[in-house]
Amino acid sequence: MLLGQIVYGLVIGSIYSLIAIGFSMVFQAIGLLNFAHQEFMMLGGLIGYTLAVTLNLPAPLVVLLAGLGAGCIAVAIEKVGISPIRHRGGAEINLIIATIGWGIILSNAAMLTWDAYPLGYPQRFQGKPLNLGGISIVPQNLVILGAGILLMILLQLFFKRTWTGQSMRAAAEDSPTAALMGIDTDRTVSWTFFISGALGGIAGVFVSSIFYASFEMGLIGLRCFAAAVLGGFGNIVGAMFGGLILGIIETLGATYISSAYKDVIAYGIVIVILLIRPTGIFAARRTGLT
Repeated sequence: MLLGQIVYGLVIGSIYSLIAIGFSMVFQAIGLLNFAHQEFMMLGGLIGYTLAVTLNLPAPLVVLLAGLGAGCIAVAIEKVGISPIRHRGGAEINLIIATIGWGIILSNAAMLTWDAYPLGYPQRFQGKPLNLGGISIVPQNLVILGAGILLMILLQLFFKRTWTGQSMRAAAEDSPTAALMGIDTDRTVSWTFFISGALGGIAGVFVSSIFYASFEMGLIGLRCFAAAVLGGFGNIVGAMFGGLILGIIETLGATYISSAYKDVIAYGIVIVILLIRPTGIFAARRTGLT
């Protein structure tokens, strides 16, 4: 029972981690709290629903296309609604207000496009439960956990082994110097938004396949923001572990105390940890995408 709950907590936590990484990436790149980021998860879930139900595409292709779609929308918003404010010297609070506005626009646009009712994914996305050592596990959960961990590993390899990833790290650490070295900093910011949006979109498919897709899914983003803070806001590795830890805490709290108080339990523990270590479990970084 306990092992099964921990596995489920890791599944939910891996989803939180993917979204928390997006929050941290944008913050490291341009110092912005992007409060529209959770809506890319919502869009990924709804786009995935359309691909799965209307076009009857296989699950791997649904995940890939939903991630690409959410990533492209994130770049479009960055180009149209955020970058112009940055280049005109807008204050940070103006940028934050802009992201809040875009989040509201995306949420309402999704409601008008897909309606306000929850939308369930096909049963084929879940599969029949497996009995592993006396523990009943849905195959879908194992796939999500494995895919989430794989994406986090690939992201670290991308930052450390590829030219684009290293350029993004350099621009995040010192944008003026990176520009003098010939790095197109505007392009690296766009890449940051694309990757963070794509991760959010993929996470949206994962969440929707477990629960449902809805224009209100962005509310889950508050938990992912807490996960990023728990790990050390601005630290990519911290966001990964923060999401996993929060997922386990939330699941165990709901199972052994009360599901009605799972949010109170999870956020209460987060606050206690931050009181002890204000920078999060990992020291928050504002330099370099690591």
